[in-house]
Amino acid sequence: MARTLALLLLVTWALAQVDCDATGVVFDLSEPGPLTVQNGYTVANLSGYLHLLDVGSSLLLLPTRVVGATVPYRVTCTVRTGGGGGGGVLCGAGTTLCFRLTGITGTLPAPLDPLSRLYLMVQPVSGSGVVSHAPSPTPLGNLPDNRGLASIPRNTTAVLALHFFLLLSPEDAFPSLPASGTLTLTYGLRRN
Repeated sequence: MARTLALLLLVTWALAQVDCDATGVVFDLSEPGPLTVQNGYTVANLSGYLHLLDVGSSLLLLPTRVVGATVPYRVTCTVRTGGGGGGGVLCGAGTTLCFRLTGITGTLPAPLDPLSRLYLMVQPVSGSGVVSHAPSPTPLGNLPDNRGLASIPRNTTAVLALHFFLLLSPEDAFPSLPASGTLTLTYGLRRN
C-alpha cells in the first residue's frame, strides 16, 4: 500500500509542468525607434534612454523585446501543478507549490547588476487561488524563498504574465554606447 501511494505521488508530481512562451529579455538602449510607453512604463530603446536623461530621475524600463513572446513586453507562462505542496515559508507554503525563477544567465550593460537592477512583476491571468509574490515591480534580489514568483494550489492550471523591468538612473555611466544586454531566464515549479 505504501509503495502504491508513493508511486501515485510520484506520478502526480510528474504531471506538473511549466510552459513559457519566451525565455529571453533584451534591453538595447541603442535600438532606434520612437519613444514608446506601455502601461505607464517606457520601453528600453534609444528614445527611451534619451527620455530618461530628459526626466533626470530613475525609471523602470520595459525590455526592448522579449524573444518569442506572444504578447509584447512580457513572458506568458502556463503552469500545471499536480499534488504535493508545502515547504516554503511564503512561496509554496501549505498546499501550494512555488513557481520560481530558477536560473538567470547573460549580462546587462556594465555596470548594471541583475540582482539589484532587474525588477519583476507577476500578474495571475487565470487560475483559482494563485498568489503573486511580486504584484508590483519587485527587485529580483527581494523575491521570497529563493526567487519565488507565485504560489499555485495543487491540481491547478494557471496562466501568469511576467513583466520584466530594468531600473536605470541618469547617473549610470556606461563605458560606451551602444549599451545592450540579453538575459536568459528559466523557470520551475518546486514543492519548497
